[in-house]
This record gives sequence, structure tokens and C-alpha cells, in this order.
Amino acid sequence: MNLCLRIGLLAGLAASWLLADVSYEQTTKFTGGSLIEMTKKMASMPMIGRMGGGALKQAYEDQHFNIYLKGNKEARLGPSFSTIYDLDAGTMTSINNTKQTYSTETFDEMRERMEEMQKRMNRGSGQGGDIDFDVKADKTGNTRTINGEEASETVMTMTAKQAGANGQMVVKVHAWLVPLTPATQELIDFQKRLAAKFTYALGGFSPTMGAAGGGLAAAMKELGKQDGYPVLTDMEVSGLTSGGGPMAALGGGNSDPNAPLIQTEMQSSNFATGPVDDAKFSVPAGYKEEKRRH
Repeated sequence: MNLCLRIGLLAGLAASWLLADVSYEQTTKFTGGSLIEMTKKMASMPMIGRMGGGALKQAYEDQHFNIYLKGNKEARLGPSFSTIYDLDAGTMTSINNTKQTYSTETFDEMRERMEEMQKRMNRGSGQGGDIDFDVKADKTGNTRTINGEEASETVMTMTAKQAGANGQMVVKVHAWLVPLTPATQELIDFQKRLAAKFTYALGGFSPTMGAAGGGLAAAMKELGKQDGYPVLTDMEVSGLTSGGGPMAALGGGNSDPNAPLIQTEMQSSNFATGPVDDAKFSVPAGYKEEKRRH
């Protein structure tokens, strides 16, 4: 085989990796924190628990998704809710599999709605607008086997540069990273493209977490900068229950500024490259469109 042909084959192989379709699974568990505990108590109350079709009860249940990536599209398919991102169209489609309905918004429309929601929550919590963090990342040297691969631990501590009436937010992440593969590199590259267009989408966390949601999204963004892919992360948001106001109430009156508000565990597995059916990025047949109120 001559040199030019070898170079051509290698270039073609590299291109196929870069454009490869990717699929994997992801599970998020809400493991603790005062916000989670209070929400679960409220959801157990007969009248409150039935509101919104039981949405409060579902909010912090374990979430499992099958995730598919194809070029500039990503589909996060879950049993109750699914989300489809289309970077070329600049849209996010939210699918309610229980009600068999869907709604589509542009990134600009979604950003405006979420920013307004965030402002309302921030006014109640005493927290400012956008939150900047001082980031400290430490490689501990600890290793463990996850899904048959050796993972190394990095601990990230993110401290909000500004403090609100309810304290200074701290996000701590224990991330277990494995070496990059063509599949996980493609995932990281897509997340960077998505974050450039729509920061709130990173990590898929709900804005109903208020300021804590902003901290979790910032943590996911920082994880994308690490050397390796985080297959397992334990995250904790604290520092928002001191002082008075709504966040203090969520802390059950706890005056400890380090009391955790939200604790989550997220694990990704079964990464694979190979053709993904275009149907994964379409709304299921028979679902009705539901217009959002702006």
C-alpha cells in the first residue's frame, strides 16, 4: 500500500470518528440535601402531591436517559420526559411522554424565559443575577474501576465570588474521569457547541432549582475542561441556607452555612459509536403540540 493511500485511509478514519454517531446511557440520582428532602415531604401531602399531575413528586426522582448524538443533534430520551436539541435549527423540543405532548422553542425564547424565571427566584432568595465562581481543581491520585475502566478522581470546589442574603454558594464535585475515546470526545465537543449557543442546556438541570441550578450548570461546564470524561460525578451545593429568606426555610432553619441544599450523583455508561436512527430525533407519531405561554 503506497504512502498516499495510507494517509488517505487514516484521514478518512479520523473523519469518521469525528462525525461518528454516539449513544450512551445516563442516570441522575438526587441523593440528599434540604431542598430534596422538603420537596419529597411536600409531594407526599395528598393535595400538593397531586398538583400538576404529580410533577412535584417526579421532580427529584431518579432520572434515566438513553442519549443519542448525530452531528448537531442530541436526543435525551427518558420514560416520562425527553429533550431534543438541534443546533442547526437553534431549537429545543421538550416531550412529555406521559401526556403525549411536545413543545418547541428557539434557544433565544428559552433563554429569555429561563432568565426571567431565574430573576424572580433570585429576587426572593437575595441572590444576584449571573454568578461567577472561583474554581479550584485537585487531582487526588485516587483511582477506581468503573464500567471496567480505571477512573481517576478530581475534586472541584467552586465558590461564588459574590454572596447573597442567604449565604455564599459553594459547589463541590467529586468527578471520576476515564481517558477520552472517539465517542466521549464527540460528546464533549457537542456540549461545547451547545453551551456556546445555550448555556442553560448544559447538564440538563432544571431552572426550578433557582441559584443552585446555576451552580450545577457551572460545574458541568467546568467538567468539560478536565482531562478525561466524567463517567461518575457526585455534586453538592451548599452555602445558601444561612441568614433569612426562602433558602433558609428550605434548610429547615439550619444556620450552618455549609449545610447541603442539593446532592446529586450522575453516572454515564455503555458508550458506543455506530449509526443512530434519525427517528430518535423526531417527536413520536400522534403526540400533540402544546404551545408555551411566554
